[in-house]
Amino acid sequence: MLTISGSRLPRRMRRRAAAGLAALTATAVVSGLTAAPVASLPPSPECPMAYPLADLDRGDPVNGLTVSSGRDPDGFKGEVLGVIKDGIAPGLDMIMAELTSDEIDRVGIWQGMSGSPVYAKDGRLIGAVAYGLAWGPSPVAGITPAEEMYRLLEDAPTVPAAAETLALAEGAETADIPPVMAQRMARTGAATEEEAEEGMSRLLLPLGISGMLGSKRLRQAKKAFDLAGVRVYRSGSVTTDGEPIPVTAGGNLAASISYGDVSATGVGTATAVCGDQVLAFGHPMSFTGPSQMSMHGADAVYVQEDPVGPGFKVANAGAPIGSISQDRLAGLYGLAQESTVPEPTSITSFVRVPGERSRTGTTKINVPDAVPDISSFHLLADQDRVFDRIGGGAATVGWTVTGRRADNRRFTFERTDMFANEYDVSWETTWDLYDQLAQMHFNEIEDITIDKIETSSVMSREYAAYKIAKVRVKMAGRWRALPKRRPLFLRGGTTKRFQVLLSSPALGAAKVVVKLVVPKSIGHRSGFLEIVGGNSSYYGGEDFYFEEEMYYGDESGSDEPETFGALLAQLRKQPRNNHVVATLSIFKRGREIKRSARGAAKAVVNGGVAVEVQGIGVRRRR
Repeated sequence: MLTISGSRLPRRMRRRAAAGLAALTATAVVSGLTAAPVASLPPSPECPMAYPLADLDRGDPVNGLTVSSGRDPDGFKGEVLGVIKDGIAPGLDMIMAELTSDEIDRVGIWQGMSGSPVYAKDGRLIGAVAYGLAWGPSPVAGITPAEEMYRLLEDAPTVPAAAETLALAEGAETADIPPVMAQRMARTGAATEEEAEEGMSRLLLPLGISGMLGSKRLRQAKKAFDLAGVRVYRSGSVTTDGEPIPVTAGGNLAASISYGDVSATGVGTATAVCGDQVLAFGHPMSFTGPSQMSMHGADAVYVQEDPVGPGFKVANAGAPIGSISQDRLAGLYGLAQESTVPEPTSITSFVRVPGERSRTGTTKINVPDAVPDISSFHLLADQDRVFDRIGGGAATVGWTVTGRRADNRRFTFERTDMFANEYDVSWETTWDLYDQLAQMHFNEIEDITIDKIETSSVMSREYAAYKIAKVRVKMAGRWRALPKRRPLFLRGGTTKRFQVLLSSPALGAAKVVVKLVVPKSIGHRSGFLEIVGGNSSYYGGEDFYFEEEMYYGDESGSDEPETFGALLAQLRKQPRNNHVVATLSIFKRGREIKRSARGAAKAVVNGGVAVEVQGIGVRRRR
């Protein structure tokens, strides 16, 4: 079960930001898994010997442990239905069993039961519940073999005859049920023929979200994260101030991408606890291989019944007690040691509505690739809490980002901007924060670490923004309207002045003068001129500032920075939402040359105009 508290994602997806949080759930190829070393841990009730898959027979009795409420595991019973060859992945079989308990009989195999240990009658571990029927609630479970899960341990309590290395595994999430087994299930009433025909699928991760202001925010969050196979619901947050809850075999286990105001936490079940080493879930959470999530115990509230699908467990995670270092096809591996809790990126936001209320909130982000997404959700959640509604208004938001470059040098980036939206000002403010964090983290120049982000927001319930109403150009000493049916003639080497007239019902009229230097290289070439507000979608969603001449189409240069320092400089020069930006584009032997200038207004500026231009060369002195 995956829980996330907070909300939000951006309007614009930058070139290097496509990984984002969606990469955390992408299907990956698992390779390089090696067999576990020779046993050095003695078997125990929490870490028993693995039961050989080859010794399982149809009808063998099984028993297991799981939690439906609270922290203490309850027992369940059942029998083996059979084994599906390569049912999970090439070289990894799926054990099928029909299970029963009061709770299973009520809701079927539920989401959040993933990892529940299943034992043979002699106490050896058969595996972990991890899959259920793809359609409808059912007592039929797909079990990941313990032999494969134990391969994740550094010290295994047995030397299993494990499946081959999963070099070709692609994380298939469904498995067909053989016709003979499907007919057997239908005869016993474990499933209908239609349900059996749909096969087995990995138990979904319910997506719990707290801090939302209703169903609209829930829909926005689900769309923003772009996570397949999740169930969205509201949940509580996870904090370091909470009680640390121990993890036991059959008990709740949570793996956290982040915690605090925005908590992104997957809650399932621990399969085995071997000293400080913990195995859980029986299937991947995010399938990233190496992982940097924190480990938590959890307290289950209840299992929610669903009439058309599996039920799902709602739980509150405790304080971090360790780390999850592997997120593999066969499950999660971690250490229950407080000293291994990942060093997180911290985002702290101060939000104020003058004369009303203010709040400071913090989120700790364990997974670096999630920093842009979770930070944006965190800012939105805190603003929603203080603004206390989804509605129009204006805001001034600033952020300071500190981190380390590849050579451990410190860097600091600061940005302040104005925002306005007639319908949802909180959502509006988060776009640029995401954009800039994504460009920093996903840069292709050098590896960097973002250590801390601090934001400060002052919000107003009054919507106030300008719109570009008219643009005039200075010609022969007089202000004249931009031509509409013919090109604007520009002489190379001169400075052209543009008067941009702004209108606003709330702010009245204003004007901004922008001075643009026409490059000498314009010659007699043609191009176009754009004059737009910094907040306008007309600006193309690309906030690049072209200082002096930028070239495209040849080796002489481009807008791509060559160093991380140059990237930061480029981000600092990006136009702000209250700017009026004039950009001249001309074409020279297959290249596009841009020259830009700007002016500033006292509030956000929307709208824009574009005209064709024609160069008339450089005036020659006699």
